[in-house]
Amino acid sequence: MSKTLITKNEVSSESGSLSIEVNSERLKHIFYMLHGETTTRSRPFKGAIQVSKSDVIILVNDIREQLKLAHVRDSTILIGIGFEKDFVEKPFSDFESYAWNEPDKTKELTIKINFLYEDFDSGNPLKHSVFIRIAKGIKPGNLLQLMASNESDELDNIENLMCPVFCRTDHVNDKLSKDIMRVVEDWHSGQKQPKLLSGGYEFLKKHKIQVARTVHYSYSAAAVFILTYFAFTIPEILEEKLVLPAFVSLIIFSKLILSILMNVGGLKAQKVFKKLSGISGEDVIFDVTKGDDKKQSDTVNKNTELFKDSKSIFLWTNGQAIVASLIAAGLLEWLKP
Repeated sequence: MSKTLITKNEVSSESGSLSIEVNSERLKHIFYMLHGETTTRSRPFKGAIQVSKSDVIILVNDIREQLKLAHVRDSTILIGIGFEKDFVEKPFSDFESYAWNEPDKTKELTIKINFLYEDFDSGNPLKHSVFIRIAKGIKPGNLLQLMASNESDELDNIENLMCPVFCRTDHVNDKLSKDIMRVVEDWHSGQKQPKLLSGGYEFLKKHKIQVARTVHYSYSAAAVFILTYFAFTIPEILEEKLVLPAFVSLIIFSKLILSILMNVGGLKAQKVFKKLSGISGEDVIFDVTKGDDKKQSDTVNKNTELFKDSKSIFLWTNGQAIVASLIAAGLLEWLKP
């Protein structure tokens, strides 16, 4: 295929587009690089987990044992750790011996295993690979890999795409691929659960909409109670000729006061909702570097602070509404003849 440089002046100004010819093999290579080969099998694993360096070592050794049962000749294993602004990839032996005293916080962890598998039908060894990504959510590239795999049923539930553990096999026969997936599944199900949220935190975060709604309507509910109580009291404390004007005045006043209290309650509800939304219950908690230890401690402290702030607003708002209702009811009873 001839290679011709097209300058900016040669591009049509009318259409604003550029047509190029791309070699089909090169295009196929780019597609496979992004999506995985046609023999790719992908599977996400749901459920929050806590992952340490020793957990990764256990997973790799379990996969190694499974590969030995499949007569694997040789394998190369790379462990990658992604930080905020860097990505470090090391051979498994270096990962195992390295101290990982960095202050950086782990964002994702990848395991790449390339190996030769004896194909008894052809008598030739074939190159295969396993890719595992552990992180919160799935990147666009992983989404494309899943779309290109033969496991299209997973696309029916978009929540599966946000699982913390994602495993992919390339050029691996059905039985061995399923065996490797089973090893990852067993490892995943045996992992510790992150302890970032206590029962109370988890309940409030799960029902944050209902909690915010309660705060929103607490003042207006108290006002409705007081105004209704006052409406029933009017005939007892006023002369008959003043009852009708009093009711008209009460209706006008009610619309004004309820409008103000709804706005005040809405502002407080927004604060509660924002704080409860900030309580973190992450899908993956890493314990690989020194920075991961600090992040976990900071997250727990942050959750505690947000929970206290939300609880204070909730109790103070509802407490004010209840006390105001009782005082008003008592005052109206006192005014009765």
